[in-house]
Amino acid sequence: MSSTADSNLRVTTANDREREPTEVAALWSAELPDLDLNPFLVSGTIMRLAQRLERVFTATARARGVGPGELRILLALRRSGPKYALSPTALFRSLMITSGAVSKQVDRLAELGLVARVADPDVLRGVLIQLRPAGRETAEDAMREICSANGGLENLSSEDASTVLSALSLVTAVLDEADRPRRPDEN
Repeated sequence: MSSTADSNLRVTTANDREREPTEVAALWSAELPDLDLNPFLVSGTIMRLAQRLERVFTATARARGVGPGELRILLALRRSGPKYALSPTALFRSLMITSGAVSKQVDRLAELGLVARVADPDVLRGVLIQLRPAGRETAEDAMREICSANGGLENLSSEDASTVLSALSLVTAVLDEADRPRRPDEN
């Protein structure tokens, strides 16, 4: 399927979004044979996996009557410790979403009886978002599913999981180093 009359010109088509990164890299290799495509392959593979895992996570959330963002809030509250309560600021910072998104999701979770806004005993006029018993049950049930039926990842051996985590740690370190601000005298 070509979207141009010039058969020598390659363009990105809808089919490219469906292809595996290795297939797309092979097309690029034919066009730019001297180009090192490893960065593209690594990033494309990670992005493809992230999309697949997000679909699994969304299905896990929907099966419990909440959206994926709402489930992330329930999970953050559940792992926060015995009071199972966090400030809205702590929630949006830990989840890397806007305060408006947290507020909207908390409103929905409160309507469902999964969380409640309560006074923060340590901050004058402060508010905490507290997990209710039904929210705790929902979070624990979802976490059990994530650890036992997560798109096939549960089938990795401990050794293979450790290898994957080590490789991902290496990628994270490389990306972190690339993001590190440099002094003018550094190369």
